[in-house]
Amino acid sequence: MVNRIQTFDSKDWISWSPHEALAPEFLKDVWGEEPVLVMHANGTLEKYGKWMCKITGITGGKTYEINVQYRGTDIELNCLNCYVLLTWSDPEGKLLTRDYLDQSSELEDLWVNLHRTMIAPEGAVAVEVELAFRWSTSGTIVWRRPSFIEKQSEGSRKIRVATTLINKFSGNRKDNLAAMGTILEQAGVERADVVCLSECVYEQGCEGRGYGLFGESISGTFMHFLSNYAKKYHYYIITSFFEMDGEVLYNTAVLIDRSGQVAGKYRKTHVPLDEAEMGVTPGREYPVFDTDFGRIGLMICWDCYFPEVARILTLKGAEIVFVPTQGNALIQSLARAIDSGVHVVVAGMWGENPSRIIDPQGQIIAQISEQTQGIALTEIDLSKSYYQPWLSVGNASGEARVLFKQERRPNTYVNS
Repeated sequence: MVNRIQTFDSKDWISWSPHEALAPEFLKDVWGEEPVLVMHANGTLEKYGKWMCKITGITGGKTYEINVQYRGTDIELNCLNCYVLLTWSDPEGKLLTRDYLDQSSELEDLWVNLHRTMIAPEGAVAVEVELAFRWSTSGTIVWRRPSFIEKQSEGSRKIRVATTLINKFSGNRKDNLAAMGTILEQAGVERADVVCLSECVYEQGCEGRGYGLFGESISGTFMHFLSNYAKKYHYYIITSFFEMDGEVLYNTAVLIDRSGQVAGKYRKTHVPLDEAEMGVTPGREYPVFDTDFGRIGLMICWDCYFPEVARILTLKGAEIVFVPTQGNALIQSLARAIDSGVHVVVAGMWGENPSRIIDPQGQIIAQISEQTQGIALTEIDLSKSYYQPWLSVGNASGEARVLFKQERRPNTYVNS
């Protein structure tokens, strides 16, 4: 494997700042016989500068792995003031996309490795690697060991995702199970990889005993019912139900894996007043779950009205967010897809087209009419990028799912 990037003692590495007054001190140095690049801020102004190096001979559509290590001293480091950016361009020098290295791992002696494996945009022939330090009045950043290596393509990550709609109820839980069985059979015939059912379908419509007052344990009848379908059709199932854990009642979303096992659960954190008055206790955690196709997050109904929930899940790496719900506002689910830059899968009951699948740019790619019980299924490729022109990065295209995470300023959110 050939490292395509120049070592840090090369003249190809040049410094840049938007204005002389904002420029940190730039130094090329050697640490233990290893060339390093140094950026030092010392003054009253918040400094901003970059080390930059252009790599030519790039082939659009090919996969590259990029790594670089840094260590900071006397500074509170975060992805906003210390980052690596890749600016891809075509043969005429037109900027195509600009992408952060958004993955990091801690090493020994306070070193951090920033890295990403990605596909070069179509038409790219060059990429400029930018090592940046900004918005700090003090501190030092040292960079070392850059690498840019062509890798074998990992291929697409296509999955078949089904959302569902059941909104006719007889008032009997056995009938509710039968309705779900019909839906789950249909999803199996259409070779779904994951099926999302609506919120608390199992208990829905059962009047006379109080909504939600007949919770069941995680090992009860309902989970056994779902497990059989997951095993039969080798797909994942997501839904919510009223879980009784000891004497505490939760509205719990469950993830059943392809083997029929409970692979995870999330307890609804934002419980509306009417549910609280029924005795439902809110959860306190926001787990994400690894599946064989990617990492997912779960929200339930009222959660979708609070942007923090989806944000936390995507900060933890969720690539798709599933929302079992009853009532659901279209604008909230569209907003959660757009402001998190991920697919959102909603399985509802009431309202216009209450069940839908939304792409990271807020486009509805599958939906079900309120008048039609059944499923809507579509194929999603999790390796696909969703770029938008002028999204933060100037005259190029940026990708929301990375930009929104990298450019948050949580230290300024003092009134949260």
